[in-house]
Amino acid sequence: MMKALVTGARGFIGSQLVETLIAQGAEVHCLLRTRRHATNWLSGLECKILAGDLTDRSSLSTVWQEFDYVFHLAGLTKALDPAQFDRVNTAGTENLLAAVAQHAGPLKMFVFVSSLAAAGPSRSGRPLVETDPPQPVSRYGQSKLAAERICLKYADSMPLTIVRPPAVYGPRDADVLTYFRYARRGLRPVIGKEERTASFIFVKDLVDGILLAAQKPAAAGRTYFLSDGQPHTWDELGSVIASVMGMSVRKIVLPLSLAFLAAAGADAMSRMTRKPSIINLDKYRELKMPHWVCSSARATAELGFRPRYTLKQGLFETATWYKQHGWL
Repeated sequence: MMKALVTGARGFIGSQLVETLIAQGAEVHCLLRTRRHATNWLSGLECKILAGDLTDRSSLSTVWQEFDYVFHLAGLTKALDPAQFDRVNTAGTENLLAAVAQHAGPLKMFVFVSSLAAAGPSRSGRPLVETDPPQPVSRYGQSKLAAERICLKYADSMPLTIVRPPAVYGPRDADVLTYFRYARRGLRPVIGKEERTASFIFVKDLVDGILLAAQKPAAAGRTYFLSDGQPHTWDELGSVIASVMGMSVRKIVLPLSLAFLAAAGADAMSRMTRKPSIINLDKYRELKMPHWVCSSARATAELGFRPRYTLKQGLFETATWYKQHGWL
C-alpha cells in the first residue's frame, strides 16, 4: 500500500488530494499543527493525523516514518507581517526537507506545490515556460521562489519535483466564489480597460497533475507549470460564470486605482483587527500586472498531463457544488 504524507491537508486543494489518495488505496498521513485542526474537510476521512509545526523543526523529528511520497502544499497566502511568508513558506519548507532527509527513509518522490507567483507575471503576454527567469512581484511569490530554490538544493539527496499551478478554482474555493456572488447580483466586474489575461486550472486537474509528477521518476529535479492549457481573460471568466449560472449580467469596469485603495484599506483594517485579508497590498502588486499566463507543454510532454476540464466545465461543477452546499 502506498504511504503518503500531506501538508496543507485542511486546505481547498490539500483536502481534495487527500480524498483522491484515499480513493486510490493509499495510507494517508496529514501533518497539522495540532490534532484539533483535523476538522472541516478532513472530518470523516480515513487519514491519520500527525501533529507538527513546519516552523518548529524540533516538532517534526517525532512524526517521521518511511513514507513513499511527501506532498508539501502547506503555506501562507496572506499575512499581517510580510516576514511571515519567509518564516512559513521558505523556512518551513527547509525544515520539512531537513526532517525528510534525516528521518523519512527511502522516498519515491517529494512533491512541492509552488505557485505561478514564484515565476511572476508574463510581462509580454506570452505564456511563461519553465526556463524563463523568475521575476516574482509579491512577497508571497518571492517566498515561494526561495522555497523552490531550497528544494532544488535537496534534489541530489532525494527524488523531488516542483509543480507551479496558476489560479486554482473548484469546489471548496472561497476566492472565485466572489465572482459567482457578483454574477448573482447581475454584475460582471473587470479591473481596468486594458485586457488582462490569466491561466487557470480546475482543482481536480491539478490533483491529477500532482499525482502524475509524483509517480513519474523522470520528474525528479524538474519543475512543471500545470494549467488548463488555454489563456483566458478575466472578462471571459465573468462571462462564463454568468453563463453557467444562467444569469444576465452587466459589465462594470473598475479602475486599477480603486483596487489599490481597497487593498490599502484592507491592510489598514487587518492591522487593527489582527486578521490578515486576502485583499491586501501584496496581492495588489500581482493584480496590477496584466498577464499571468503559463504553458503546461512540458508537463504534457514529460508527464502525460492532459486536463479533463475546460473552463466552462470546471465552473459549472463549481457552481453546482456551491449551490448544493449553500454557498450561493
